[in-house]
Amino acid sequence: MREGFKYMEYRHLLISFADEQLKATIEDNATTRDFIEQLSMTINMHDLFNREKYAEISGLTVENTNTPHYSKGDISFYTPMETFVIYYKGDQEPLNGLVKMGEILKGVEILEDYPGDIEVTIDIE
Repeated sequence: MREGFKYMEYRHLLISFADEQLKATIEDNATTRDFIEQLSMTINMHDLFNREKYAEISGLTVENTNTPHYSKGDISFYTPMETFVIYYKGDQEPLNGLVKMGEILKGVEILEDYPGDIEVTIDIE
């Protein structure tokens, strides 16, 4: 187990791309803990419907998918497709099979300026 799991409320995900960096809160759940074990990582994220960036991430534990919707800024694991997703548009849109992993509280709309695929580095702070 990576040091500091018991202090997750004080930790953040750092999401870097181009010359940008976003900071996200972290949810304390099995999916997020498994994801953190894989960090630091650089992934190619694809755009979907000009509202989200996603990348396939397999092998994460899923205990429940009781998040009934996503909102702008949410970072989630979409279980049917095993994808890590950052939602940069939309609010309270229903979608089954989500595990919320965290939330970008400020600046997520900058992703609108990066259409198509982008290379993203994710780490823990």
